[in-house]
Amino acid sequence: MCQIAGITRDAYYKWLHRKPSNYKVEQSELLEAILELEEKHKWTLGYLAMTTQLAFENKLSFKAGLKRVTNCMRNHGIRANVRKKKHNRVKRHEEYINDNLLNEQFDRQRKNEVWVTDTTEVLYGIDQVKKARVHVVLDLYGRYALSYNISPTETAVSAIEVFKRAFKVEPDAHPLIHTDRGSAYCSMAFNDYLADQNCVHSMSHPGHPWENSPMERRWNDFKLIWLAKRSRPKTLTELEQSVKGAIKYFNTQRAYTSKNGLTAEKFRAQAA
Repeated sequence: MCQIAGITRDAYYKWLHRKPSNYKVEQSELLEAILELEEKHKWTLGYLAMTTQLAFENKLSFKAGLKRVTNCMRNHGIRANVRKKKHNRVKRHEEYINDNLLNEQFDRQRKNEVWVTDTTEVLYGIDQVKKARVHVVLDLYGRYALSYNISPTETAVSAIEVFKRAFKVEPDAHPLIHTDRGSAYCSMAFNDYLADQNCVHSMSHPGHPWENSPMERRWNDFKLIWLAKRSRPKTLTELEQSVKGAIKYFNTQRAYTSKNGLTAEKFRAQAA
């Protein structure tokens, strides 16, 4: 056979027992790590998010940049499976109105300078589908979720409750509070509560969701990355567990390029 091929026997055996190149070994390691992370994160990591997560979790014995990760994912048909968000704008009743003091200045240098909040509707139940409202308070420094609350409807009581929980985490904070103009946030009860905490209230203009875009982004991630990848909770207790799991995931497990490749928790810890 060697004579027919025109090669020596030594050359044939050298080829037969050759070792894979370092590059091929690294590519195999990279592909295995990518598949492991996609499985762990429910196939929600795009090219940039995957590059960030690989570095954060120290999955590789070598450094892989965005281009290399992108090429590997494309060559193997690996893509994030996340639906596009549907927009639905609803006019809300107004009672107590403040100006937009935040003015889209979302990048903060210290923790507890600005807290943003909002509420979104979620579904649970099997035979009879029920609705609930999830409230969250985010510190703009690192986009760290300080607290959450679940209630049947959006009320001043539920809006106040989520802030009571946030102030238990940061009892000495007196941040600027930014909200939309939902009925709960326009209520005198909510605004009196903020005044008692020595906090100033800032509000987005009607129909301007981008004026609270960090909160909009969190709801987008919560619904498309977390809820869409899981079965609908059967009970309110299961919903509570799911929301709690989401808060932990986005605070302590999901790394972001905007946070220097860190999770919200580790980024926030740098300010301590």
